[in-house]
Amino acid sequence: MMENRVYIGDNLQTMEAEPFHKFYGKVNFIYIDPPYNTKNTFSYNDNNDEWTNDILLRLQVAKKILSKQGVIFISIDDSELSNLLYLCYKVFGKENYVGLFITKQAIRSNAKHINTIHEYVLCFCKDKKSLPKFYINRLEDPSEKDDILSIINKVKRARQKGEDEAEKLLKKLIDDYVLRTGQTWIRNYSNVDDQGNIYFAKDLSTPGKPCRLDIDEIGLHLEPLKTRGWSSKEKILKLHNEGRLAYKKGRPYVIEYLHEAVNNVTSILDFYSRQGTNDLKKLGLDGLFDTPKPVELIKFLIRCSQHEDSIILDFYAGSGTTGQAVYEINREDNMNHSYILVQLDEEMNEATEPYEIMTKLGYTNPKVSEAMLHRLDTYLKSIGKERDYVVEEKIYG
Repeated sequence: MMENRVYIGDNLQTMEAEPFHKFYGKVNFIYIDPPYNTKNTFSYNDNNDEWTNDILLRLQVAKKILSKQGVIFISIDDSELSNLLYLCYKVFGKENYVGLFITKQAIRSNAKHINTIHEYVLCFCKDKKSLPKFYINRLEDPSEKDDILSIINKVKRARQKGEDEAEKLLKKLIDDYVLRTGQTWIRNYSNVDDQGNIYFAKDLSTPGKPCRLDIDEIGLHLEPLKTRGWSSKEKILKLHNEGRLAYKKGRPYVIEYLHEAVNNVTSILDFYSRQGTNDLKKLGLDGLFDTPKPVELIKFLIRCSQHEDSIILDFYAGSGTTGQAVYEINREDNMNHSYILVQLDEEMNEATEPYEIMTKLGYTNPKVSEAMLHRLDTYLKSIGKERDYVVEEKIYG
């Protein structure tokens, strides 16, 4: 994969500049958190009548940048959702609408009529026919991971006391989970191996004519089934070599572990869209940005849509959340994603806490881009890593 790169300057001019053309048609994933047109002027001046045109121009370039399998996620609130949806239809086509995620906001009590406690992440793609399937490991789904991890850990401990003890406990835990959540998929995961791993013994029969299957290499001889055929010899040999076969009464089954189980992506996400401040607190940078997005939200969007090494672009980079998300996924999932961040070289308002923080850190007339780079550097130092991104300033003109 390519080097991580950070571009400092106006995002439209940067992305239209000739040096940036090398990325056209190659970016797999774009996430942006653009100005919401709500008179908030900390990082971007979104109090103007040109919001629609500004976003339209950037979306048009974004489409050029996306690969054929590429996807774009855009955070937005009620104020411009309908307008943004119209613009995306215009640029990407209605046929390339993927869906709309809903995220949480902190509950407020100052609304005159309805307390709005949600925001949105709008999703479009370059070519829906080429778009890979979205799915997420259940241990990465915030609505499921705590319950599933609890089951996995309890059964693993019980297995140390014996197979019967572990299987008895697993049945009880599954019954409790189904009763509480109504989700019956987990009943398939009814087996426990010698190491205490929970697994689903998946059938190896396929539609087809019943026939005998002999695999002399592993001494496996399977009589014909009544109404179905067997999976191919090559597939079963591959599973054997990978240690993925379990046997019941001499019949082979595929081992699918609970900790590897995946799920379809649902439209309501259990993330607070404006609580990225907690991520900055962990780095000792509380207050550095007003409304940073949470790292876990960006990680979720990348994980559900990018199942191979990808180029990730954020051209409203803000606090650098997308960069940190890429680092964390690469470490946690053994991936090799790379990122491109574009951030306006805008000076901070002197009357704000971020300006005060950056001044105390030794910056003179600090800029938003400097705050973003400081956040990335602080994160890298926290994991014992040196700066591994290239900074390009104003490549246009």
